[in-house]
Amino acid sequence: VRSLYFGTRACQSSMQLNDPTELTLGYTRSMLAALLFQSAPVKILLIGLGGGSLARFLLHHLPNTDITCVETRASVVELARLYFHLPEDPRLHIHITDGATFLDNCPAHSFDLMLIDAFDSVGVHPSICMHEFHRASRRALAPDGVVSINLWTTPGASYETLLKNMSTGFAGQVLRLPVEKRANLIALGLDKTLTRQDFKQLREPARRMAQQFGLDFPRQLRSLQHHNGALMRRLLDLRLG
Repeated sequence: VRSLYFGTRACQSSMQLNDPTELTLGYTRSMLAALLFQSAPVKILLIGLGGGSLARFLLHHLPNTDITCVETRASVVELARLYFHLPEDPRLHIHITDGATFLDNCPAHSFDLMLIDAFDSVGVHPSICMHEFHRASRRALAPDGVVSINLWTTPGASYETLLKNMSTGFAGQVLRLPVEKRANLIALGLDKTLTRQDFKQLREPARRMAQQFGLDFPRQLRSLQHHNGALMRRLLDLRLG
């Protein structure tokens, strides 16, 4: 295993040397729970490259997908090329800029799936915590699009503020997915309202997708149902009211 660090003990990215397309870190697998709600994205936005784990995986498993990646540091892209097998692929377009700036200049309805893993050495990049960022990310989503954000649930991280601002940007439709045995929390912002029936209808697709991607989507679906029961009840009350 080869891993990337930004000057602290927190591991930013890891890669299996004998299988670079495998997702080594659990939080990256959990981020892709977003595929339960958008299983065939045509255009994907990655904010934060790291070692390129998500980019390698998606290029391998989704051959008809076009991927745009935004990374603030050219040196991180260089490291991903040199040491983490990030491919030169015509479907991968990398922009060296700030994620918030990129979204501000992004046309509406540009992406089916957005995966945000934007960290520096001390935590989530400050711009990701602002409510303006989440309004812009929802505007950039295509109909039925999904945003997946990796958070650290540590005392020093402002994840509750981020979740509050994200909930405002997505009209309350934000699902929480804790990463098992880790301090990460994945937040999924949806462009549509879900019901308990929607979750039930995802059971069979989750089983099929587990075979396609090699990820435990049925387990992720059960975890989403378990950790978001209160949200489902609140949305049902709003509908009935």
